[in-house]
Amino acid sequence: MNSFHSCLRATLLVTLLGFLSPQLHGQIEVPVATLVRVGIGPIGGPQGNMVTQVLSTDLKRTGMITPVESEAGDYQASGDASGAGLVGKLMNKKTGAAVFTQTFNGTGRAAVHQFADAVTQAVTGVPGFASSKLAFISSSNGAKELYLADIDGASARAITHDGTISSGPSLNRDGTRLTYTSYKSGYPDVYLVDLGTGNRSRIAYFPGINSGPSFSPDGSQIALTLSKDGNPEIYTMPASGGAAPNRITRTRGSETSPSWSPTGDRLVYCSDDRGGPQLFISSSQTISEMDHLVTGNAYCTKPDWSADGKWIAFTTRMSGVFQIGVYDVARRTAQLLTTSGGQDPAWTRDSRHLVYSNNGRLYLLDTLSRQVQPIDMSVAGCSEPTVSR
Repeated sequence: MNSFHSCLRATLLVTLLGFLSPQLHGQIEVPVATLVRVGIGPIGGPQGNMVTQVLSTDLKRTGMITPVESEAGDYQASGDASGAGLVGKLMNKKTGAAVFTQTFNGTGRAAVHQFADAVTQAVTGVPGFASSKLAFISSSNGAKELYLADIDGASARAITHDGTISSGPSLNRDGTRLTYTSYKSGYPDVYLVDLGTGNRSRIAYFPGINSGPSFSPDGSQIALTLSKDGNPEIYTMPASGGAAPNRITRTRGSETSPSWSPTGDRLVYCSDDRGGPQLFISSSQTISEMDHLVTGNAYCTKPDWSADGKWIAFTTRMSGVFQIGVYDVARRTAQLLTTSGGQDPAWTRDSRHLVYSNNGRLYLLDTLSRQVQPIDMSVAGCSEPTVSR
């Protein structure tokens, strides 16, 4: 197995040095706010019961809101689901003032998720993530196929039926496009899927490896690994393809799994140029000096940069078990988030929650409270989640 696969698949045996800093076992230092109580109801219309249940679950999942009976609470969320969409209302019960009245288009759960995000933003000032889409790989039918679902696991559907290996999906910010690696042609190529039309195009198929695509914050570019010039290196190119890729790294090792900073000017990625796979940051524009992120561990892969720019989540390995760690960009310190295993972390848009995989299942981790919730899926063998923001 070559050095590229040590970063990409996390299967190369590496002697672990172990965590050297006690800070790795600490908690993310985020002020704990008092939970906001939101009364749910009344919700009119034939779908009222469904809306009430989904809305309550969405709000509770934020870790910042406690859903209560409609008569109680600091706020009251009510509405009507009798039309094509959902008319949602939020009232401040302390002042008696209406916070908003808004029509959320879409059918069923999609409109409720939008309502939940609007309530979350209004009462906490933090973006909700109930309406985010979740893409992942499932091997439930034998081959590794690409799937899309709501972030709560509902409405899961297969995007590919290729009977081969799909890997490394990345959703753009609004969840309308998806890029990933496929062996459909017999070689690792990068494809782009328009989730609205279902159209799929092959955008990177250079000689050698084409893998690990990641959308830029504005969706205009992808960063990816190419080996067309020798070693697997990081490049950027237009998300639509059709232009010569721009080389970002030049080392003796292998670089994989790029993730963009929220400002789009930097990339974090995995490199084994100094031995075991480690994390580095470089400019997203040109070849530049690599900034080594010292985590205190000899094995770090699959970084993901949070939407607020403060954190980089990653997969590490301790005593032969994969775990989720997080790096504080400003303080340049790392912490361990899981103790029961985990891989492939992906931030939600609130920069507080992570979706990750472990033993064929997907989980939602609240990095502040450390509470972990399984994401119920209709398919098994799930891995490599990615979340729209």
